[in-house]
Amino acid sequence: MPEARARRLIHVPPERVFEYISDIANAPSWMFGVREVSGVRHRPVQEGDRLRIRLVAGGRLADSHWVIGSCEWPRRLSSSGQAMGATAQLEILCEPAGRGATAVSQRLAYQLPGGPLGLIAARFGISGILELQANHSLQTLSSLLEAAPDHPAGEGGGRLLPHRE
Repeated sequence: MPEARARRLIHVPPERVFEYISDIANAPSWMFGVREVSGVRHRPVQEGDRLRIRLVAGGRLADSHWVIGSCEWPRRLSSSGQAMGATAQLEILCEPAGRGATAVSQRLAYQLPGGPLGLIAARFGISGILELQANHSLQTLSSLLEAAPDHPAGEGGGRLLPHRE
């Protein structure tokens, strides 16, 4: 499956980052393309929770259906979803990075419809777009959390980190 990855240092403790991302109702505020989330029953989400997420895909609104695979406080959140014939697996990791900071990694593995043509489109067209969107999402998350009133003054400016395999 093709993948898109992003990684960013956020100057907020892992527990605070994970608290925010595991409340899926927050997704429209930071996750690129997410417009609306419904079906949220638990905050934070729990394994097996089913969600409907309205998102922008291919320039148009689409309803997607997601299932939470795991919510391992305060480190890992995973889910799988479907929209417009495509399937995806999303994993977000929060790792302590010293001095109250968190290294946040996002990995999206996906499969487009269309068999071999879908695979070609994924590898040569969509992959770069999805990586840009993932980086934008983590930049937005960094900006939101570092600007929060409970964040120490004078810090901020989360930065991109290299991908880890």
